[in-house]
Amino acid sequence: MPAPTPSSPTLAVSSNPRAQRRRSAVTVAALAVAAGLMVTGCTSPASAPETSDPGGVVAIPETAAAGQIEWALGLLNADADVTVDQLEGRFTKEFLAQVSVEDLAAQLNEGVRPLKPFKTTDYANVSDVVGAARITAANAESFSLEVRVEPDGTISEMLIRPAAK
Repeated sequence: MPAPTPSSPTLAVSSNPRAQRRRSAVTVAALAVAAGLMVTGCTSPASAPETSDPGGVVAIPETAAAGQIEWALGLLNADADVTVDQLEGRFTKEFLAQVSVEDLAAQLNEGVRPLKPFKTTDYANVSDVVGAARITAANAESFSLEVRVEPDGTISEMLIRPAAK
């Protein structure tokens, strides 16, 4: 699969107006986070995860990237909205120069969390510091959650986008 870019394919259009609004919000969140990543000059993982069993849940290895993916999944699946306090200290200064924690919290709360709960259906362990998980929402839509972690443990890249079929 090609490396993700801000022009990655978006979710299919549905005739259901509520589904269209939800998909548009997810697409906006994915593109906004992607734009923040691409402007910093970083690249995302070279390959996103593929899965042949969208209903199965897979284990995530113990790596720096996997740990941050598990943390992000915990936020996405939590009962309460994501707060600025939960995001502070998790991202590099370069990342936050492109997307503030306030904007990121809003994007996650409005664009992604309404589709919860999410389960991990595949994981690509690119390296200790780069990982990509395929997560499947309650409505069976799949997304790719990709992160790059710096040596100090902060996230320099995070992308949530529709997963390839």
